[in-house]
Amino acid sequence: MRGKAALLVILMLASILAGCSGSSSDDAKDEQIASLQSELTNLTSEKDDAVANAASLESTLTQTQNALEIAENEIISLLLELNNTEWHRANLSNVLTNVMEQLNNTQDDELINSYQNQISELNQQISDADAQISDINQDMQQKNQQISNLQATNNALQSTLNSLTYSIRDRINSCPQDNPGLEMVIGYDDGSGNGLPNDGILQSDEVESRIGECPGDNGMVLEFQNNSGGWGPSLFAEMGGILYFAGDDGIHGWELWRSDGTIDGTYMVKDLREEECTSGTDPETGESTVTCENGGSLEVKCWGGIFGCHYPEIVAGNEKLFLTGFDGEPGTESCACLIVSDGTAAGTYQIDQWDNWGASYGGENGWREGWAGASQLIVIPSNGFIPDRVIYSNMEVFGGQEDRSHPPWGEELWISDGTRQGTIMIVNLVPEDETWVYEGTEYCCGDFQGSAPRDLIMKGNTLWFTAETDNYGRELYRYGLSALSGGLFLIKDINEGVEGSNPMYLTSGSNGAYLSADNGSTGQELFFSQGDAFSTRLVKDIWPGEGNSSEPKNLIKFGQKLIFTADDGQNGRELWITDSTESGTYMIKDIFTNGSSSPNELTMMDDILYFMADDGQNGRELWRSDGTYSGTYMVKDINPGNNSSFYWDTGFWSGDIVIVHQGELFFSADDGGTYGVEVWRSDGTNEGTRIAIDINPGNNSSWPLHYISIGEKLFLQGVTADHGRELWYHWNNPGPIIMNSEDS
Repeated sequence: MRGKAALLVILMLASILAGCSGSSSDDAKDEQIASLQSELTNLTSEKDDAVANAASLESTLTQTQNALEIAENEIISLLLELNNTEWHRANLSNVLTNVMEQLNNTQDDELINSYQNQISELNQQISDADAQISDINQDMQQKNQQISNLQATNNALQSTLNSLTYSIRDRINSCPQDNPGLEMVIGYDDGSGNGLPNDGILQSDEVESRIGECPGDNGMVLEFQNNSGGWGPSLFAEMGGILYFAGDDGIHGWELWRSDGTIDGTYMVKDLREEECTSGTDPETGESTVTCENGGSLEVKCWGGIFGCHYPEIVAGNEKLFLTGFDGEPGTESCACLIVSDGTAAGTYQIDQWDNWGASYGGENGWREGWAGASQLIVIPSNGFIPDRVIYSNMEVFGGQEDRSHPPWGEELWISDGTRQGTIMIVNLVPEDETWVYEGTEYCCGDFQGSAPRDLIMKGNTLWFTAETDNYGRELYRYGLSALSGGLFLIKDINEGVEGSNPMYLTSGSNGAYLSADNGSTGQELFFSQGDAFSTRLVKDIWPGEGNSSEPKNLIKFGQKLIFTADDGQNGRELWITDSTESGTYMIKDIFTNGSSSPNELTMMDDILYFMADDGQNGRELWRSDGTYSGTYMVKDINPGNNSSFYWDTGFWSGDIVIVHQGELFFSADDGGTYGVEVWRSDGTNEGTRIAIDINPGNNSSWPLHYISIGEKLFLQGVTADHGRELWYHWNNPGPIIMNSEDS
């Protein structure tokens, strides 16, 4: 008989286990006291239930022992009754013998009849005694069986109580490294599963319940980031509830890592570019030397000149990750290719699309300036039998004499399902008509330019993007992935001729898409398109006049409308809203009346827009807007006075620094002296805007970056004096967790 988890919780009374271990700062005492009070309430409730259940088990054992005692007493009574009955039968047999002897010795008919009647009565009495003896024996057998059962039950109950035990363990590998907790493991040391009976250690199926958790509400996951540049883990992406990111442990270079927030669950997926070592001789000592280098597959690589820099990317589908990076020996980085991973070492590999071509092979128009390899990744998650796929911009070329060898195919749109045979070009806007000379020989034909697709977005089964050609310059295109979508279309030559309209910030909206573009006469302004030339139009010339541009940016969908920032030439850069019509496009509020409030970090939460802005009096602070003048106001002056609590923008080096997590807004802010730059949270009210994590205690800043919300965990990176910049996560601490071992 094995008790359930609620019964076993009584053992918690033998230990001080409130889900906490470690130290706390003075600034966090009030919050920790409130948390401990909540945990104490939980423990008290569980203790009351446990005491009642334990009393029930003890009562069952007592009842069994009482029943056993009664049964044993009943056996004694039956034995006495059996002895008396057998003695009575023996007497009857003696009397019968005497009467039969007298009958045999008499001739008197009257006495004979009397003796015969006596014999008949004695035989009946003996028969009754035999029946009574048989019943008593049967009752004794039943009582003996009952005693045997009660003894077995009593032994089982006693054994259960004797084997019931607990131990308190450190939750080291299942918590963040700097925040290990305690757990109470409760169960029966009876050898269940792979456990050893009576060895004093609960393991395997012997464990019935676990009580405890990682303490507090945040922790540094693992001290592993050790690259010399001081940068922390970056390029966060989520797949299957696991965080995947680029990390550098100082040994393997920048590679793909994964984490579930625990020590055991944080490790490098694969060292895609393994260590390369060369042998040599020390010129001073003459001793043999070995020099090793381990270039990371996800490193930032800058070549200089026209080729610029490669910045790695990571996107996640349902079952596959797609990355851009390098394979091969360190020092041979000439172009980034597509990398695919299912989260395992065996399932992580590169799709080769570049080999043996350098700058000396340039065509008649030269290489495309800034070309660095595969980029602009946009994932299409799996659906039914269709696997995860990725669309990206890339130039493919293979040098050499192999069958697959070919000159450059320009930078165009490709799609891949993560296999070489499933990696194909889907759009080729610029033809391969360039010649080039190499070592005195002219070759034909290739394309060293391509259309360089940018600003990729998906609307249903249609891909919208911008691309550049000799005939139109850079303009807006769409490509239908399904058979009914019609393939490739130039949506509109917004700036007619070869100059291009410089379209950018392509953003999906209701019934179409918005973008910033220049039609050649109004400057860079807001445009709207439903995917064809007839519906593609200027929404409003916000800053009228030749050569003037309002330069719309920070575009974000707001219900059926769009909110963006623009400069009308009079009010500076402020917050605007549009319904795609000229009359429905207007400034929401002139937040900084004598300059630009320059709103940034626009984020939607519960149909309200949150953003950072500077009103000229309070510095750059957190604001909110419902799209109306009166509904646009500062949430809180976190850094009082004309000081700013917010300094920077989302980008490659910072990642997302404002995010919605568990129904609240989390962001990096500086309160001006108490905490430094740390993680803050807000429910949209002044009172509900408060510090969330003081990673670097006191007024020291942890400069948190790269936020990503995965389930109940908010992952980020932060810096401390003890550990440098490492991976952290925050969670809402619910108090002690009690669970059945089958759920652990």
